[in-house]
Amino acid sequence: MVLFYGIADAQCTPYTGQAMNPGQTYCLTGNLTLVNDITIPQGAVLIIQPGGALIVKGITVSGELEIGDTGSVKSEGAILIGEFGSKKSSKIKLGTKAYLSLTGSVSQGDPTFFGTYPGSMSTIEMGTYSVVEICGTFNQQSTTYPFVNYIGAPLGKAYCIAKAQVSGGGTSVLSNDSQIIAIAMDTVTGLLPGNSAFCGPNATQALCPALWPAGLPDDKFACGFADEVVHELDDVCTQPGISGTPDGYTKMGITIQQKADVWPGNIPNGFLALQSKTKGFVITRVQHVSSVPQSGDAVAEPKEGMLVYDIQDRCVKLYNGTQWKCIEKSCNN
Repeated sequence: MVLFYGIADAQCTPYTGQAMNPGQTYCLTGNLTLVNDITIPQGAVLIIQPGGALIVKGITVSGELEIGDTGSVKSEGAILIGEFGSKKSSKIKLGTKAYLSLTGSVSQGDPTFFGTYPGSMSTIEMGTYSVVEICGTFNQQSTTYPFVNYIGAPLGKAYCIAKAQVSGGGTSVLSNDSQIIAIAMDTVTGLLPGNSAFCGPNATQALCPALWPAGLPDDKFACGFADEVVHELDDVCTQPGISGTPDGYTKMGITIQQKADVWPGNIPNGFLALQSKTKGFVITRVQHVSSVPQSGDAVAEPKEGMLVYDIQDRCVKLYNGTQWKCIEKSCNN
């Protein structure tokens, strides 16, 4: 994935909300909020770089929209994917822990004209632990191919959540991938789940507790929880701690309690120990630092190993020498 986006960077036109031209690739680095609808024309590609965020009114995707790892797109209007009978393919592609959150509806325009012109498709491709949250209605026109496909790790999963009415063409299949967990919180008409793990119609946590993601409320009228679902998805593995004798003990400590004689020298392998039963440790809080440092960031000249709390992104970030990244749980092997 890093190689892919590295190559794309060299060919990308920075995206700032301008009209897009067919055959051109645009890249958004960082965050962008627009108050208008946008159109990605046939042959054009809009890439939301890893960690980037785009907020728009509505989107017409006649070309391709790619949301990089941990990136997001929020639409306050409707999204149309594909042009009916156009014979041209369109898609939205989500990377690992990326999400698409829609206040409005999603409509699929089938470029094959119900199979009359085979060879083109309009699809959503979902990566590992990605989430699509549709708060408006969902309509799938295609009757000859699945609309939602899984492209992530074999043992991963992705959530496609529809909170209003869902409809298809009678023989329409949502997905043939078992890693797709489809949740329909209202009625479903003319759309089959295929091989996806399906909860619905009128899905609730009580109806299918094993499929229900943490962070998703039962209220189908509550919108904007895709980011909560993504952050609750756990791709963590842990290994047992290393056994043996510590090679050193902590010599420096700060406490507001009655200091025990053995403290902090009873804490192995530390440099500095802090102790309190009622107080927390607060690191430097800044308004925002972009994934790739930008002029105007709260920290003008970050240094490798620097830690801050990003108020806007609501996470502790580490600067690794080239990027700011939210600190998240991961494998410790």
